Amino acid sequence: MNKTSITPDINELEKAFNGDLDLVLFFVSWIKHERNATEAYLELNPSVDRTSAQVLGSRQLAKIDRQAVMKSYGVGQETYFQQLSDGLKAIKSDATGQTYPDHKTRDLYHTKLGKLLGIETNEPGGGDVHITIINYAQLNNTSQV
Repeated sequence: MNKTSITPDINELEKAFNGDLDLVLFFVSWIKHERNATEAYLELNPSVDRTSAQVLGSRQLAKIDRQAVMKSYGVGQETYFQQLSDGLKAIKSDATGQTYPDHKTRDLYHTKLGKLLGIETNEPGGGDVHITIINYAQLNNTSQV
């Protein structure tokens, strides 16, 4: 893979899919059709009816090893957490070049981190973010005197 590009070549994708060229073609079609498994399956199998394509496309999608695909694109947990860290440090500048914390952008990353850490959650149906209060003394196994 070209280090300046995050697009793997067909050989890398075939390796990620354990040599299953049909699955590679399905994956590429799935991406082309904005992650619509039915449309991807129909493109590759035009004689199949839509109902069958829904089932068969879903089955094809279930065969895809997301970790292998992410690796072929050069994306993994390191990239994810690096971007999360960078987002928490987002800044913006005004016309004079003065920089300020970009709180709007930081908030998005802060919320994501809070969810990952289990501190913030979205309750079903509410859409509100709820903060869980943690007893840090217990968390750190220290006693309160």
